[in-house]
This record gives sequence, C-alpha cells and structure tokens, in this order.
Amino acid sequence: MIPSRMRARTTSALVFVAAATAALAQEGAAPPAPPALNLVIVTIDTVRADHLGCYGYFRDTTPHLDALAKDCLRFTRCLAPIAHTTPSHCSLFTGVHPFEHGVLSNFFERPDEVRAALSLQTSPTLQTLAQAMRSRGRKTGGFVGSTPVKRFTGLDAGFDEWSEPDKPRRTGREVIADALQFVDSCGGAPFFLWVHLFDAHGPIAPPRFPPKEYADRYKTDPALRAWLKERGFPDAVAGEHMGEVPPSSAHNYYDGALRFLDDQFDALAQRLRAKDLWDRTVIVVVGDHGQGLGQHGFLGHGTCWDEQLRVPLLVRVPGVAPAVVDLPCSTIDVVPTVAALAPDLADEAFLRQCRGVDLLAEGREPHPIFGMAPDEHDQAALTAARWKLVRRGREAPLLFDLESDPFELRNVASDHKDVVTALVRRLDSEIARQRQSEKLHHAGMAAGAAIDPKILEELRALGYGGTGDDAPTLPAGEPPPAGGERRKESGGGA
Repeated sequence: MIPSRMRARTTSALVFVAAATAALAQEGAAPPAPPALNLVIVTIDTVRADHLGCYGYFRDTTPHLDALAKDCLRFTRCLAPIAHTTPSHCSLFTGVHPFEHGVLSNFFERPDEVRAALSLQTSPTLQTLAQAMRSRGRKTGGFVGSTPVKRFTGLDAGFDEWSEPDKPRRTGREVIADALQFVDSCGGAPFFLWVHLFDAHGPIAPPRFPPKEYADRYKTDPALRAWLKERGFPDAVAGEHMGEVPPSSAHNYYDGALRFLDDQFDALAQRLRAKDLWDRTVIVVVGDHGQGLGQHGFLGHGTCWDEQLRVPLLVRVPGVAPAVVDLPCSTIDVVPTVAALAPDLADEAFLRQCRGVDLLAEGREPHPIFGMAPDEHDQAALTAARWKLVRRGREAPLLFDLESDPFELRNVASDHKDVVTALVRRLDSEIARQRQSEKLHHAGMAAGAAIDPKILEELRALGYGGTGDDAPTLPAGEPPPAGGERRKESGGGA
C-alpha cells in the first residue's frame, strides 16, 4: 500500500501542476514539458543491510547513506534472489530470477569459451534495463569495480559508456571518478547511470582495499561483542583463504571498508547536487547480496542464510515522500517499483518481461520471496512474513519462525510439518515455473526465431502465452510466483 504521506505529497504536486497548466492555458501559452528524469543505480557489493546506520547498526559506518535514507523509501526486508554477484546483478537488471535468465553462479574463473556460454544472453523477450533506458532516449553509462560484473558477463548490454578495471578489482574512488566524467559529459541530457562499488568485498587488503585509516577505524568493544552474541556468532570461524579468525576481527575490517565505500558514494551525490541534477534524478542504492562475517559459520557468502540474502534498498524519487516499507520484497521488484513512481522512466516492453511487482501498489498482498544459492550448492529458500523454508539438496528442509527467531538459530520444521509441506510444494512449483520461463526467453535467440514445439507445449501447459510476446503468467488457481506477481497494468564467491 502507498504510504499516506507519499499520496499526500504526490497529490499536492499534481494539484500544483494542474493549476499552473490552467494558468498558462488562459494566457494562451503552451505549458513547458517537464524535464526528463535521470536514473542512477548504485549497487553496493557484499553489503548486508544490518551494517548500515539507517538499518539500526550501532556504528557510524554509513553517515552519507544514512543522510540519503532520510529522503528515501527505505525497504527493511529486501532480499537478493541469490548470494552471488554476477547472477544477482543479472536479476536486478532484467527483473527476473536466476533460473529465468540462466546465469546461476559466478563464472569468472572459467575458460573464455565457457564464459561465453555462461554469460547473460539477451533476446527479444529478455532485455536489460540499460537497453530499455537507451530506447527511451537516455544516454547510458556503466562503471564497475570488479571482475564478476565485467563485459564478459553480458551485463554491459545497452551501455553507451562503460569502464571496468584491467585487474580483478579497483577502488570505489576510481569507479566514481569515471562516473563523474560521464555525468559531466551528458551536458544536461537525460541519462541512466550504473555505479558498482566493490569496496566492502573481501579480501580486505590495506593500504589499498581499503586505505589504512579506514581499515584501522573500528576496534572490538562491548557493543560489538553483545551484537555478535545476540546473533549466535561462534568464537572463531575459518575462511577459504585464511585460518581461524574471530568474527569480531572480520567485522572491524568490514566496517572500515564500508565506511570507505560510503565516502565514495558521497562524492557522486555532491556532484549531482552541484550540477543541479539532484531534483530530477531518481536514485536507487541496493546491495547485490550480504556477507556472513562468521554468522552461521560462514565468513563469505553463497548460501541462503538471511545475512547473505538481505540487502539494503533505498529509493529516492523527487516529489515522493520518504517512508519505511516493511513487507518482504526482492531486488527483482526494484525496476517495477521505480517505474510506477516515475512513469517517465517506464518502458512497457521491459515491464512485461519483469517478474517483480510495484511494491507500493494498492492492495498488494505479501507473498513468499524466492532465494537460492549458486547452482552448484543446490539450495533454495522461501521467505514469508513469518516463516522461512530452506532446502539443501536431499537433506530434510529447515524451517525458521522469523517472528520469534529473526536470526535463524532454531530449526522448527518438526513442529510445523504442515507449513513445511505447503512451502516445499510452493518452492517446487516456483522453480519449475522459472526453468520453463528461461526456455521462453532463450528458445529463440534471434528476432522471429521459432520456439521448439515441445517447449511451446510445456509453456502453454504452465499458462504462458508461448509466442514470446507476452510476459509469462501462471495458470488459473496457481499461487502467485514466489518472487512477485505479474504487474496488472502490463497485462563465498563474489
């Protein structure tokens, strides 16, 4: 539901525009066209939501993002569909789940010929947001900080300007410098800008990742110890590239790197304000996945625990009042929500593809959110308002009561077998739907290519249009998809 303050702000703006238009009409002058909106999406790699001040963290890790949050829609229960950088970004920028776009894990350590086969493959029914924004007259620029989102992944599709490191990673300061040159080069023309900041990702390697003054900024104290104890952290945990370390040490380094990332974001915000772009720019700050830091025995990411899937999501739309949205949601909902708030950015062809929803639509009911681990780990999850189901291969499913156990410390599957049965059935149905959807998007990779008759029959059995012209829909009587229903108006590793 749209918050009342947001409706009031929007209504006031519409009244003002109507009055101004009427006055101009009386004078015989045509009303000026409103300026086209810019769109800036900043993905903060490996940032778990509970380490930002605006999400309740006790340290001053993100003062600039916290200041932005006061003017934003802040989503408290946003989950990435997968805790790996490449497929999560593919989902954000296509609006569909990993099984649907076909990128199921990072693959940057594979040979070149394998990379080509595993990369994001666009088609007439699967476009990227950059392609959609370019079709709507925006100049598009993508500036990334690390290997898992370089050109070979396919994430560069639709970008006019692009830069990436020639090494595995670069600092946010270097990424922002390129992004600022792009903003300056647009000369007032509308643009879509993607900035990818990798600074919070390990390994932490001062004095470059991050500079030493950031790496040494935070020390273990009673507040951190209490925070770790409440969440059930072990006394020590081993990482892939290191021996056993105390989680407190991992937090101190991580928080320092996050503070560095926050300072780099501020440079971008200051430039947008200085060039008088702030009030005609939609800004989205979103994580691609979180980080274990020792919770549940993981220093990295790549599983379905909440701390690895839950991410910050801040959305600022000029003229839209700030609000806090508590319903569970997915990062695949980002683009449909922004498009509803800022119709100037809406591309109907792209929205027909999206599986996400407008999170502020009147009457929207919460539904379980789908999540998964990289394909090789064979894990999947559904997160609802109260319950979370995690299934790991052939093991018995896990069930957590999030109302009484928000940190997923007690498996209560044996006490709620009916809930487990219902969620497993729904999870199986959702995965089957997603796999069929991928066939729809990629069965014909060229415009006008025929879809294999057997695949077409399977798609029709699931209620899909089958022609490639319509967004997939579920058969009558089926529950809505776990990651979001179709828009009504449309029709660790890295």
